[in-house]
Amino acid sequence: MWQHAHWALLMALSVWLFGACAGPGPTPTPVLTSLPTPTAALPTVVDPTRTPTPARVPTPTPTPAEPAFEPPNRPLRSGRLIVSADALWAGHPASRTVTRLALPIGQRVWQTDIGCEAATLARVTPRLFVACFDSGELVVLDERGGAIVERRWVGHAPFGVLAAGGLLYLTLTHEDTLLALDLATLEVITREPTGRQPRGLALKGSNLYVVHLLDASVRVFSAATLRALGGIRIGLQGAFAESITLHPDNPRAYVPHQRQNVTNMARLFDSTVFPVVNALDTDELRPVRREALALDSVDTPVGMPVVVALDPSGTRLYVLNAASDDISLVDLIQGSGARHVAVGHHPRDLSLSPDGTRLYTLNLVSDDVSVVDTATLTIVDTLPLAEDPRPSIIQEGERLFLTSRPDQLARDNWIACASCHFDAGHDGRTWLGARGGPRNTPSLRGITDTGPLHWSADRPNVQSFEETFTGLMAGTGPSEAEMDALAAYLKRLKPLPSTQRGGDAELKPLAIRGAGVFQRAGCVACHAPPLFTDRELHDVGTGQPFYANPSGRGMVPETMGTAFDTPSLRELWLTAPYLHDGRAPALRDVLTTFNPTDRHGRTSGLSEGELAALEAFLLGLPLSEQERVQLFGE
Repeated sequence: MWQHAHWALLMALSVWLFGACAGPGPTPTPVLTSLPTPTAALPTVVDPTRTPTPARVPTPTPTPAEPAFEPPNRPLRSGRLIVSADALWAGHPASRTVTRLALPIGQRVWQTDIGCEAATLARVTPRLFVACFDSGELVVLDERGGAIVERRWVGHAPFGVLAAGGLLYLTLTHEDTLLALDLATLEVITREPTGRQPRGLALKGSNLYVVHLLDASVRVFSAATLRALGGIRIGLQGAFAESITLHPDNPRAYVPHQRQNVTNMARLFDSTVFPVVNALDTDELRPVRREALALDSVDTPVGMPVVVALDPSGTRLYVLNAASDDISLVDLIQGSGARHVAVGHHPRDLSLSPDGTRLYTLNLVSDDVSVVDTATLTIVDTLPLAEDPRPSIIQEGERLFLTSRPDQLARDNWIACASCHFDAGHDGRTWLGARGGPRNTPSLRGITDTGPLHWSADRPNVQSFEETFTGLMAGTGPSEAEMDALAAYLKRLKPLPSTQRGGDAELKPLAIRGAGVFQRAGCVACHAPPLFTDRELHDVGTGQPFYANPSGRGMVPETMGTAFDTPSLRELWLTAPYLHDGRAPALRDVLTTFNPTDRHGRTSGLSEGELAALEAFLLGLPLSEQERVQLFGE
């Protein structure tokens, strides 16, 4: 067993013993070979009719109907990669393209600039449906020639797309919503609420399964009507799940995810996050504790499992690990690792060929597709997919952020920046053993504009986080050039626009009134636009210990003082819980429950209407420059 077997054993025991409840949490809340590039590659297909996204009118909620539904003859899963006997289709967010390659040689058949970032794809001959996460659109392509047939806005952050039985299903990650569309007309038939941040979809028989990013929970719906049928909680420490795979013959589902060991008071690189595949009983809607796979125990250390595939026999599971850039092959009969293979940089999806002899992985940072022989589990080819148009320093910074493979970044492939900041966002967790005291994970979008960094302002800039690589992550340390590349990458990331606005993306009247309340209550003194932070430390009365020590000995103290760096407010709509230690599950709690003496703005005398208006304004941020001038002047 490898040198950190004691932690692997502890993890295996925790999965066995605690499974769905994972212990207390701080609630409330080999060599790769490339095919030569074809000398006469077909030109990129560009949509000549593309116009700016039209005004976003909210989709009305129709009266639920009983659409005709014919279950598929095999389980389906939403994915970024589609493979047939003679072709492969994949999206490439960085180049905003979708590409078709001919198999087995990998020659490009077509590549279409769709003008948005593809998340997942669904294929119903002759159409290819693409969910665009950034633009909120559903783009329909001709699968044979790549022409854009249709595009329409469907909602905020569509991720999972799946077609079956005359219906097209979509998850709207930032609306916590599941849609069913008529496959022929693409009109919305019905919509239902989900848990927080729904991502991947899977379908078996007449049941539709939705997995959620932040807590790895699963909800089950009727595929015909979207009637909610139940749910499965994996545990309070489960996080970063964006796919679910269903066994074709047994009542089992597999959810790869990460466990955030937030109650760990002595954080080490191999005791902070753990790679796990949970097995779920889809008949009884519960985790199957004895079948859970602690990948650090059954395989060599890996980082961030994101998707799995079953071999044709249903007895072997291929697990794709996005941070450590590799595949773990697990024998489900023995419950142990069988083989292991490294693939390209930042793989985010995998798919088996129909005959099961080849496994393809979509590598979004190396911009290619790895081809694995399933008999030998070796790389037999690497297919170029697309060209990343961004400057090389940005590409390098992204690779450093997402990977745990290089020794200078992390020991034993264990942990990456993205292990807590998935896709540069947050994990919705408070880490009790963090430096200084309990700390709520922030989103990293926009942080380079708001230094100093960390809740206690103890890091002046991104380059100062070299200490994190050599400390918590136990790497040998990145170079100065690598730290500069990381800073350049993060500087390009901007806060996401709010979903809490009107259909035309304008601030609602209530939010406009809230801007006045924001100023009268004194919030603007520290949270001045456009960044909504003064970059200073302030004691707002939230520094008293709030969480009990997991050891049972007292409370977890603040060791770096009770003044905290003023956070930017520009992504509040997405980043609950709030305050430095995440004690406030909702924004109203910040304004009232944890501000009884008005040290954090003069809110105690506000009426219910004023509080509602203030909340609407804060949840509508960030502002455009025009909005800032209109509401706050020059």
